[in-house]
Amino acid sequence: ALPARLTQRRGASQKFSICPFRRLLFFLLFALILPLLLWLHHIIAANISITGALVPAGHYELPAITPKNQSKPIQVAYAISLIRCSDFQSSTSGLLDAATILRHSVHKTSIRNPNSGSKYDYKMYAIVHTKAAECSHILTDLGYEVILKDSPIEISEIRGDYLRKNVHKEWCCGADEFVKLYAYTIEQHPIVVHTDIDFMYFHPMDDLFDAMLLPQDSEEGKTARTNIEMEYPDKVRPENIQAYLTRDYHQVIPGRKAAFQAGFIVLKPNMDVFNEYLEIIRKGDYVEGFSRENGWGGKGYGGVVGSMAMQGLPAYYYDVVRPNTTVELNGCRYNHMGANIFYEDVPNFIRRYKDLHGKCRRNVEGCEDCRKTDLGLIKNIHFTNCRKPWNCAGKSSTSKGDIDPRTANYGHCMEVVRKWHEMRTDLEQKIVDVTGDTKVLEGQSGSYNKDVFMGHCSEDGQNGYVPIVASKEIMAQVAQKIWDMN
Repeated sequence: ALPARLTQRRGASQKFSICPFRRLLFFLLFALILPLLLWLHHIIAANISITGALVPAGHYELPAITPKNQSKPIQVAYAISLIRCSDFQSSTSGLLDAATILRHSVHKTSIRNPNSGSKYDYKMYAIVHTKAAECSHILTDLGYEVILKDSPIEISEIRGDYLRKNVHKEWCCGADEFVKLYAYTIEQHPIVVHTDIDFMYFHPMDDLFDAMLLPQDSEEGKTARTNIEMEYPDKVRPENIQAYLTRDYHQVIPGRKAAFQAGFIVLKPNMDVFNEYLEIIRKGDYVEGFSRENGWGGKGYGGVVGSMAMQGLPAYYYDVVRPNTTVELNGCRYNHMGANIFYEDVPNFIRRYKDLHGKCRRNVEGCEDCRKTDLGLIKNIHFTNCRKPWNCAGKSSTSKGDIDPRTANYGHCMEVVRKWHEMRTDLEQKIVDVTGDTKVLEGQSGSYNKDVFMGHCSEDGQNGYVPIVASKEIMAQVAQKIWDMN
């Protein structure tokens, strides 16, 4: 008789026999099935993504690898704000081409372009005011995630009389410009870079990102912080950098407080900061006038273009409400505008202040003249003083729309604007290479000042601009095959 442990099953009272042949077959099947089960477990595990979602077999791809930590690269949010579809400064086609070239420049300075040397990935966002909703769909086609918003503040909520009655007059967009504050709410990314749409990147900003994210006492953190090109190099850097900004010195009278330059900021998203901004606006503590006691909080943050909105408010916020949390970058290298920083002429030039004439508007000795900054040193450009590249401004005069010799250098501006047209030409050639569609080259048919505008202008002025010639289908291929937005 067989031992009881082989003749008794769980709860069974009946005995049964197992012949040696059947026992051998059982062990053979077990020996074959066990490796198969282990192999299937390995395959299933390999097809589970980082987020835990099951990826269909055969479609699994390893995440992009950074050179140093062998993990998925950090993704920085690059955001623009669109408040109107067009204005007297830009046509709708010009604005859309601006968004296209801005996106291409972000791509070329990211890890997705191996030649960039960057280790950071990106995602594009467009904070679109509801007044510009009708033209926002094209931004979606370009790979921007659209965040459609009204202004976060109703003018009727503002308790301060002067701000409530006058903010709607502020350049460029009154209270509507406060939609830019939604950049602080994009919390799914560790860093948000927000710029105006008339912007372009030349070089990666890895040092800025590293200094924000890496421990300040680590070797990489120390190196990154040392490499930051600051407006005031001797100033102590904050332990925890919350934002990088530049200031609008070319507007200010020497000795007065300079406003924030609202076209560029690198920030850590933070809902507390967003809500603090809103409460400051609601309070409306803005003093009318142009003295050192005017503006936000009566502390001199006013009296310049944009002071009631996104020029004066952030300067007040980071100087008074949250001091020692930001780094002011060299404005000739970052957010470069090529503006005259010396107190020689407009804007805000007062002839009776003769002791200030010719002085640096930063009120220090040895100012860098941004009108002469070598293009190789410039990290990114904000097309303001040198005019919008899609407006085909090829003349130097004080007439509206021309390059104003009082505030800019014509030769330098032509070099700066040419960089944008070079970036557009680079994209157009890549479209030909990838899609085989040469129709895009029709956008290079203009003959006006071709050495600068590279065929994208047929005559001087906004009406002379020749837009990018590419269908929605072609741009979809651009997004997939050149920018790789998936």
